[in-house]
Amino acid sequence: MRGRHSETQHPPTHRAARPRTTAPSRRLVTTVASAAALAVALVVAIIAPAESAPIGVYRPVAPTRVLSGTTLAPGGTVTVTLPAVPAGATSATLQVTGARTTATTTRISVCPGSAVTDACTASPALVVTAEEPASATVTVPVSAGQPTVTLQATADTRVFADLHGFGVDASKGSAAEDSLYVPVDPHRVLETSVSGRGTTALTLPEAPRGATAVALRLTSTASTETSYVAVCPDGQTTATCAATSVLNPIPERARQASLVVRLGAGGTLQLFNQQGDHTVAIDVDGWYVARGVSSTGGNLQTLEEPDTLADKVVKSGASATLTLDDVPANATAVQVRLTAKGAWRPTELSACPGTAASQDCRETTFLVASPDAPARNQALVPLGGAARDTITLSSSDASVRVTPEVVGYVVGPGGVTVPPPTSTRTPTPTVTPTPTPTPTPTPTPTPTATSTPKPTAAPTATATPQPQTTAAPGSVKPGASNTGVPAGTRLTVHEGDLTVTTPGAVVDSLDIRGFVKIAAPNVTIKNSIIRGYATTIQRALVTNNTSGASVLIQDSELYAQSPSAHIDGVRGSNITVRRSNIHDVIDVFHLTGGNVTIESSWLHDNLHYEKDPLQNNTPSHDDTVQIQTGSNITIVGNTIEDANNSGIQFTQDQGVVSNVTISKNWAGGGGCTINFAEKGKGPFQGVVITDNVFSRDQRVANCAIIAPSTTSKVLTVARNTWTDGSAVSVSRGD
Repeated sequence: MRGRHSETQHPPTHRAARPRTTAPSRRLVTTVASAAALAVALVVAIIAPAESAPIGVYRPVAPTRVLSGTTLAPGGTVTVTLPAVPAGATSATLQVTGARTTATTTRISVCPGSAVTDACTASPALVVTAEEPASATVTVPVSAGQPTVTLQATADTRVFADLHGFGVDASKGSAAEDSLYVPVDPHRVLETSVSGRGTTALTLPEAPRGATAVALRLTSTASTETSYVAVCPDGQTTATCAATSVLNPIPERARQASLVVRLGAGGTLQLFNQQGDHTVAIDVDGWYVARGVSSTGGNLQTLEEPDTLADKVVKSGASATLTLDDVPANATAVQVRLTAKGAWRPTELSACPGTAASQDCRETTFLVASPDAPARNQALVPLGGAARDTITLSSSDASVRVTPEVVGYVVGPGGVTVPPPTSTRTPTPTVTPTPTPTPTPTPTPTPTATSTPKPTAAPTATATPQPQTTAAPGSVKPGASNTGVPAGTRLTVHEGDLTVTTPGAVVDSLDIRGFVKIAAPNVTIKNSIIRGYATTIQRALVTNNTSGASVLIQDSELYAQSPSAHIDGVRGSNITVRRSNIHDVIDVFHLTGGNVTIESSWLHDNLHYEKDPLQNNTPSHDDTVQIQTGSNITIVGNTIEDANNSGIQFTQDQGVVSNVTISKNWAGGGGCTINFAEKGKGPFQGVVITDNVFSRDQRVANCAIIAPSTTSKVLTVARNTWTDGSAVSVSRGD
């Protein structure tokens, strides 16, 4: 089970676990750069500029290295003349990397022109920790008449800079690629593996029509070697792409970087990896869309100096809200820099708009804090809804102190809703020989503790079952012979994640080597295997948490091919599952809403870890079915076995649970197989438990059903037996 709820239990008898204050107004300096804003929930004024007013747009360029590795002495500077600065330019967007510093921290400033001022160095663009390279997106004023920028470092440091685009006043000269920022709710679009020296081609399926650039956050994990990763539009030569860098992976540590990058045709990108194997997760904050396609959007206005807000302590597994001062009336996003420290172990921090973060946003990573050194990242967080001056910070695994700085705001006519993708393409690795670029230097890795899972699972015997029958649920016990993919089914491999956005879509006969997200109503998945892949991000093989979406999964097999404490089977609501074989995950079902039917399926062999990183290194809370909130839930005719915590765990962590039918199942496992925890929300109403057969393998002897007396009084319980035919009673769990 995922939440750290306190179940009602007798003292456990353990069995062997499977290895498994309001600030003054601030004058804004207008620039154009990347930002992210909540398209769906924005409440902004529609302001049309006067004909004579400047027209702020962003003009992306293919990433170009403008400063190769240059070593600066303490206080040293280097001045760079940017190429091809267009008429009307107001700013440049650079990706700046610092490395090979031996100081505890080194501050790197990026100043306009050829001089360094106190005002500039007071607000460094990048802070680098000893032995660890770091990268940041920097927006700095430039013009066609003054195309230079100057970098300064406070300690011996090697610095690099890449040009990614220009802010331009289009009233002084326009181009077809001039774009406005279209905000979206931050969300993860894919997680992919890069291996060895070469390129990986990617398609971002949600790119709207006319998209010219995208604001991304990248997180690397599971790195085998120190490396660097470049991100470029597909079609850019490998040599010029490989000469740039964004992300600096190191072994045993998650690393992050944010950037704005030009897109290739059809929303395509390429990742260049210098060496080693890495898992790279990609989150989207928003899109730049050509002004000729859509005149609705915004541009970034940076503060003269960042506004540092009061520190926030975000507790483990909890959230804290951050209130912004003096938010411009027509702001749609805030550019914020977060510094996190004090975590006793690695923890992922998300930053989401308002006081109620969406599940999609919570699954993104703003930064990963560690015990070894402060973690920093800068990105753009949407402002939307009633609490549009509020950001919610959430920490996954440890308490952490966060120092926020406001760098600027995205302002303008507002955001538009990005249309759903018309298709989903998956990453296709294309390894090509590459000239040796100027590399980003390598740091000394710092180890991070990880759990040791059970050996990699393989598909169970469901690969060749007999043709499925349509026997009434509960008439035949589900197992290897009558669940999963029917015999003779020819499967087509689908590499990577799959997001389904077409109403009524049917996914048939696929072997999906990734995770599936449902984002449309009446989706069907049948005759398919869903395996996932190695991840350190909490995910489910199938997730349906999109409002209005629904899915039927039948005659399919779901399992974690790379076992992990981070992987559940099916998450969300509005889900029907029939005749499916689901195994080797933590929670087989993790229900966060109602309208769910689970029938005639084999649910078995939960993963279990004695030191689960998501449970503060205590044992996993793995359940076959965990119900956090919802109504109209039916669980009928299934084989339910092998969970360590509970077979069916009722916990009202997210809201009231009611109207649940559990009937004609073959059930066992858990401390107690069916466990009710009211969580202060009162007894469970409308729960019917009838005609089930229980095995006697619970960790608490003979505990098939346990409930508080308040719930026991209103349960409907009848004709439940043990495998020997004797009657099952409800244990009191007060």
